[in-house]
Formats: sequence, structure tokens, C-alpha cells
Amino acid sequence: MEKSLKKDFYAGIDLGGTKILTVIEDAERNVLAKTKIPTEAARGVSVVMDNIVKSLEISCKEIGISPNELSGIGIGVPGPVNHEKGLVYDCPNLSGWKNIEVRKMLNERWNVPVKVENDARVAGLAETRLGAAKGFDHVFYITVSTGIGAAIITNGKIYHGADGAAGEFGRMRLIDGSIFETGFAGPAIERLFGIPTPQLTELVEKNDPGAKKAVEYMTDGIGTFLANVTTLLNPQIIVIGGGVSQLGELILEPIRKKVAESAFSIAAKNVKIVRAALHTDSGAVGAAELLFD
Repeated sequence: MEKSLKKDFYAGIDLGGTKILTVIEDAERNVLAKTKIPTEAARGVSVVMDNIVKSLEISCKEIGISPNELSGIGIGVPGPVNHEKGLVYDCPNLSGWKNIEVRKMLNERWNVPVKVENDARVAGLAETRLGAAKGFDHVFYITVSTGIGAAIITNGKIYHGADGAAGEFGRMRLIDGSIFETGFAGPAIERLFGIPTPQLTELVEKNDPGAKKAVEYMTDGIGTFLANVTTLLNPQIIVIGGGVSQLGELILEPIRKKVAESAFSIAAKNVKIVRAALHTDSGAVGAAELLFD
């Protein structure tokens, strides 16, 4: 009986700068348990790893199994990784997280397969297989919140590039030498216009001129970059996630217009641009999806 159980349960962990979200799924992708606890990022690697373990144990206990009965554990982390070795190179929002062997550390506790991946990529994988881009073979996913991340998904698989670094959209350089995400992510909008992005919709509806300028600036910048992505990659669909996606059509429509005007040839005409469907669960669900490959 224990062997059959081991084939039926899959854990997905979304490691964020402020919270850890863990889900347990069955073979049909039904979420059976969900646990969210604080990351305590400033307290260092050992505390964060202990919290990952705690989150997983709580979720497993909820459905009456031990972590050793899982068929695998997938984890998405906020930084560059070596997905083949299960190594995290660097997580700027997590104190001390440089060259951390996450797979090895978890395997020292439980004898189950562990897969490690960047958080934006697992979110893009989730949206491709289960969310807004389900049924599409060529997908570009972008998340815009405190930073900007992205994923290239082709035929249901993450495209990693030669060194595993493909998709670091937010780190692209502008012509003045600045980094894209520092100029167009949520904190940049608040810094430049004095308006937190969650307030933009309400203020635009009230015809606030500052809010209108903020939206125009953000959508022009993001739209221009997505037009370049469309020209370069020719995706069928672009999915926009992260906190900024909560603005909905307020940003989607001008971004669609910018891409249609600026991208090259038939790619501009055919690409769909939509809001992410899985919202805050996409990272954990996508981490579990790593186990279905």
C-alpha cells in the first residue's frame, strides 16, 4: 500500500521573500492541501530551510501522509538556479542564499526526488499547462511585481538556454545602461509617480492625471519590450502575471496596442496577450508540475 501512495502525491513549494506556499497534489493535479507560512528571510539559510520543511510537513499531515510517501518535491525559488544540480546560485531577497544545494539539503531529510527551478519559470509552466495559456505550444510568461521575471515555454517545457539562464527578462539593459525591472516594476512606479500600483485603478477611474501618466509610462515600457519579445520569439500567447496584472484591462489593452504597433510582421497580428489565471497559486502549482515531466 505504501508504494502505491508514493506514486500518487506531489509537493510544490513556492519560496518567496516573505512567504512560503506549499501545495500537495494528486496525480490528477487536484490540490489536496495548502499551507502558507512566513519565510523569515532575514534569519538566514538554516531558518528558511527549517520553514520549508515545516510547511511541507504541515501539508502532508493534513492529508495523513509523511513526506517520505511523496513521489517528489518541486520547489521554485526567487533567483537563478542550476536546475540540473538542484543548486540555487543567488536569491537577493533571502539573506545568505548563495550557492545553496537545496536538493541535497532536502534529500538529507527525505529520500524522495527533488526538482529546483526559478520561481517565474514554474509560474509560467503552471499557466501553460493549467492556466491562461493551456493548449498553446509557444508561450511567453512575464510577472511584474516588486521585480520582473519571465519564462519561455515551448511545447509544454521550460526553455533554459545553454546555461540555464534563459528568460531573465527583467535583467535586460536599456540603452542608458539601466536595468529594465528597476525602471518599470512596481517599486519604480511608486518611486517615480508617488502612487502604489494597487491604487492605480481607483485613481484612473477618478481621472487622476498622475495615475494616468503612471499607467501610460508603465504600459509603454512593458509594451515596447513585449513587442521586441514578440518579434524575437514569435509566441502564440503572452501571459502577464504578478501584482501588476491585477490592474487587468487597464494595462492589458494599451500593452496589446503597443505590441500590435511595434512588433514585426505577422507575429504582431497573431499574438494574444492575457492576464494570468492562477494568481498567487501559480508558483506552488508550477513547482509541482516539474514532477510531471
